[in-house]
Amino acid sequence: MSMERDQREAVVLRTYWLPYLNLRKRHPLLPGARSIEAEAAFIGLGADELMDARIRFDQATKHAALELLQDSDVIDILQVAPFGERATIAAVGDSITDDAQGWFEILRHVLEIGTEGEYRFVNGASWGNTSLDALRSFERDVISAKPDWVILALGTMDAMRLHGAPTRCLVSLADYWENVSAMESMTAEITRHPVLWITPAPVIATRMDELGVFEGTVHEADLRHVREVISGKTGIIVDPYGRRMGAPASEWNLGVDGLNHSISGHVQTVKHLLQAMKAAVRTES
Repeated sequence: MSMERDQREAVVLRTYWLPYLNLRKRHPLLPGARSIEAEAAFIGLGADELMDARIRFDQATKHAALELLQDSDVIDILQVAPFGERATIAAVGDSITDDAQGWFEILRHVLEIGTEGEYRFVNGASWGNTSLDALRSFERDVISAKPDWVILALGTMDAMRLHGAPTRCLVSLADYWENVSAMESMTAEITRHPVLWITPAPVIATRMDELGVFEGTVHEADLRHVREVISGKTGIIVDPYGRRMGAPASEWNLGVDGLNHSISGHVQTVKHLLQAMKAAVRTES
């Protein structure tokens, strides 16, 4: 029985967890975090297995970017150089942003392949991040890089209702507002560019419950309140009504857990982000 369980866990690790296991971010001060061999051993893989997986993830996001670059609307947006010709672009969020096959990596490939600009990308997201978690490490993970653009994609985990405490969200709306406002103020100290806000997409709560990898469940009613908070902020708001995955969310755009996104879902986020950037450039001109 133990061997069967170990085999099942190994399958889950390779098919589900691996894109989100960025131990170098979670434990940057540990010597082993700087060694692919040590990191792989901690996860339970060989170094070659881990490297091969990361190559596959990168190839998947590059392929998604190449498909996006066949869209004439995307090409038109890139021609106006929405991020400028040289910029450091930083993002903060939860596993949806930290995903090795996620929207931030697709955006990186789109800009690197589809433009002649010079960009540096800083991913300050981490699995399970609430706005409080992000605020705690914001100076270390984002501000220290002195980004020109900061993308805040937070709120999904704030809205989680724990199984043991279902009457309240993990982070109250008042605290959420305070946390993201603090990050907004810190961003304003280092760049003249406005914050890009990516609203939480809908989830499929039944999938979250069925898979059982979360301590709680996220409900659309709570996410709607989070989006309302974001809609009241200044800056560039991406998908203010949270409809990019469908309304209700399409199963095609979400992963097996009902919360994290499939590659097609991440592509939708990149499309909406670029459209929002184009609209902002047009308004400024």
